[in-house]
Amino acid sequence: MTAVKLIFAILLLAATNETITKVITPLDTKFARQASALQQSGADFDVIFRQLCRATLDEAAKNPKLRIDDCVRSMFGGLWLWVREGGNAALQGQNDKAQHFIGGGAFEGYLDSGKRAGVTKERIDSRDANNYFDLDDMAATFLGSRWMDLATQTNGQHWIELWATGKMTLSRSLPKLNNGHLPPGKQATPEQIHAIRDAVDSALKAP
Repeated sequence: MTAVKLIFAILLLAATNETITKVITPLDTKFARQASALQQSGADFDVIFRQLCRATLDEAAKNPKLRIDDCVRSMFGGLWLWVREGGNAALQGQNDKAQHFIGGGAFEGYLDSGKRAGVTKERIDSRDANNYFDLDDMAATFLGSRWMDLATQTNGQHWIELWATGKMTLSRSLPKLNNGHLPPGKQATPEQIHAIRDAVDSALKAP
């Protein structure tokens, strides 16, 4: 099962246990189509992410009924749809890491559970004889969750502007994922999880 399909399955599972109060708006489809068009024009994930951040600000500016935090949730919803439909996103040279980043942002935006989803997914993987608990996959999910946290805070518009203008980018502004993975059957300890979470939070801060 691919990471995107597995994360989507976890999303459905989480939805049965929580009341979803944030609904994906029709903007998600618009953002997904924009990402697809940019990819077809030769844009990489860095450029696609920057342009969608710009579009997020534009959508909020032209419609006073739209809140910026709802627009950025729809942006990640659009990225989610795009990769599910074959979008080619790569983070630090790996498609899997980009999918985890997008999943973390989407989980955090809609369910306030991006980090929990990242840990849950890796625990499931660790029980698979042909898989393992990947600390870098978890960290990538944490990064998406942290990005969304900052984007939906009171000063979230400034955070999004930094990415929309290219002052911050996925390739330059995210910490290198080099935590590795655990042996098959092993799970991360609470101390390991907290250390990676704290490292992600320290690496991604609003100026």
